[in-house]
Amino acid sequence: MCAASDSPSRPIETFIFLDLEATGLPPSRPKIAELCLFAVTRHALENPQYSDLYSKQIPLFPRLVDKLCVCIDPRKPFTPTASSITGLSNEEFSRNKRQSFNIHVLHMITAFFGRQCPPICLVAHNGSGYDFPLLKAELATLGIAGLDEIYCADTLRAMKALDSKNSQPHQYPCQQASQFGRKKKYSLCDLYYQFYKVYPQNSHSAEGDVVTLIRVFQQRALDLICWMDSNARPFNTVGAMYKENERYASYSQILPSSLQMQPRRRGVTACLFSGHDAGFMDSTLSPLHSGTASFPDEMKMLLLLLLGLIIVMWVALNYPV
Repeated sequence: MCAASDSPSRPIETFIFLDLEATGLPPSRPKIAELCLFAVTRHALENPQYSDLYSKQIPLFPRLVDKLCVCIDPRKPFTPTASSITGLSNEEFSRNKRQSFNIHVLHMITAFFGRQCPPICLVAHNGSGYDFPLLKAELATLGIAGLDEIYCADTLRAMKALDSKNSQPHQYPCQQASQFGRKKKYSLCDLYYQFYKVYPQNSHSAEGDVVTLIRVFQQRALDLICWMDSNARPFNTVGAMYKENERYASYSQILPSSLQMQPRRRGVTACLFSGHDAGFMDSTLSPLHSGTASFPDEMKMLLLLLLGLIIVMWVALNYPV
């Protein structure tokens, strides 16, 4: 749980549900292959609509939702397990000529956030263990430190915390009394099944999992919203899943020529991304490494000694005494 000073100073107005599909699990230093964001207002979550106004058991999916779904060439092999689960492959990305996680993705995310009413909270299931650190790592490859004034919250932690507070699992509308003797499962698919008695469709696609997450969230919306108002933490406090050994040599390799010479201007990018003012594009578009590398004197001496040794051995072999 975060300190009170880290939580939003006023109620969250927009919940942006996030899911990422990637090339594997954290030990393999995965890369993002799909990114999906659905923005839902607090009002829509607190005031659900129902097809059956009398039973009010299954809320309708929110009607006014902003959506952003992007396919991203990870340029890294999928693990066999990840490819089997997600149905994604490097060959399909290549055939469909998808781009990598580049400055264009950054611009889309920035514009998407800029359309939402703050405070904004990113929401993901097991987000603290996977989605948030992975997104932070990918942003770092572009030289971006974080997302200013954006909060994040993990529904896996929230569900467990709410159940722990109530000292017993929450009773779902469709749940049988005999099930309370079993240990509750908190995977997204299991939570969906416990609410709706069917398993979700399109699991392990980024868009499908976001839809599933929202449907699960709707069943405990008031409790979850209250928990996130107090426990959401700044995205900038999330640690990156890993650090790349090499960054892009130059943003000119990423941006088309039509974008490289645009003048600086203050906008959403400048206010969202920490450590980067309105001029960050100018500073980051230059190559990270310039000039020709030079050998230190010690290396030169070592090479000369090695060359001399090779000549002596050659002479000894060809002109024995």
